Amino acid sequence: MPLEILKKLISIPSVYGNEKEIADFCEKFLKEKNYAVKRNNNTLIAFKGIDPSKKTVALVGHLDTVPGENEHTGKVVDGKLYGLGASDMKAGDSVILKLAEEFSERDSKYNLIFILYEKEEGPYEENGLKPLFEKEEFSEILEKVDFAFVLEPTDNVVQVGCLGVIHAWFVFKGKRAHSARPWEGENAIHKGWELLKKLSELKPKPYTVNGLTYYEVMNGTMTDFKGGRNIIPEEFRVNVNYRFSPTKTLEEAVEDLKRLGKEVKADEVEFTDLSPAARPCLDNPILSEFVERFRVKVEPKQAWTDVAQLSANGIDAVNFGPGQPHQAHKRNEYVEIEKVKECYLMLKSFLQ
Repeated sequence: MPLEILKKLISIPSVYGNEKEIADFCEKFLKEKNYAVKRNNNTLIAFKGIDPSKKTVALVGHLDTVPGENEHTGKVVDGKLYGLGASDMKAGDSVILKLAEEFSERDSKYNLIFILYEKEEGPYEENGLKPLFEKEEFSEILEKVDFAFVLEPTDNVVQVGCLGVIHAWFVFKGKRAHSARPWEGENAIHKGWELLKKLSELKPKPYTVNGLTYYEVMNGTMTDFKGGRNIIPEEFRVNVNYRFSPTKTLEEAVEDLKRLGKEVKADEVEFTDLSPAARPCLDNPILSEFVERFRVKVEPKQAWTDVAQLSANGIDAVNFGPGQPHQAHKRNEYVEIEKVKECYLMLKSFLQ
């Protein structure tokens, strides 16, 4: 079972941007099991020979965690193993490594590719998967993948598709003046009222795809300004976080925000983070077989994950992992050990 591997992974700190030690451990582990391992910084792809008569399945997990505290690291209490990243997503990584160990000595009905990558918990542009699609030595391997399980925490539920996400600053410009004589300036904060009113009145907008409902939402999440408490501000900025439907392309979502900028009379709209949505790939035959065989519950992913990046590059992918979603990024994070065992046994049975 993956428990001992999971305990080892939890013992290795791997907060975002500091994944070298855990990547070194995983690389050594995989090479000892006689896998060819290609490495890009702290991202790994491991595989053996690709049989063209077989379909190819990838098992994917990120190695980094968010910062956090855990008073019970490495302890098992009431069937729960505690540690930073236990659910998000070192439990999934331990299953990946244990499956790699299992299938190093026996055949699978699929070609198997194992991907462990850095920097998932930060900006999309720094994501450790991105270079794999940009460099030929990796992309020629990924082109062979017919389906991918991304072992993010889902409580062993299959989560298909995902929302796209955009962050953009809506900028309102005014004229600086003394707050005792506001008529000498123009208040940039006051100019932003239309945007704030519109955002406060927006309701989640449902989009149903293949019987699954995703909710498109848009919110102001941060503000910034130039000025002071006795100064009429010359600039006011609102970060708009747009979670858009998997029925839309990234380009269409960008146009949505540009139109909104014109409606609310923003002086500028500055896009800072753009991540595509992922299509719900319920028509993929590998996924269909998995869901039917194990009668797994299927849900829409009301968030963003790297299934979107895989989908954008032509790879059908779902989230399916043993971690508990409600434990992600929590203080004293834990994972239920039985869920880890269950995930491992299901995937082992499916792949062998």
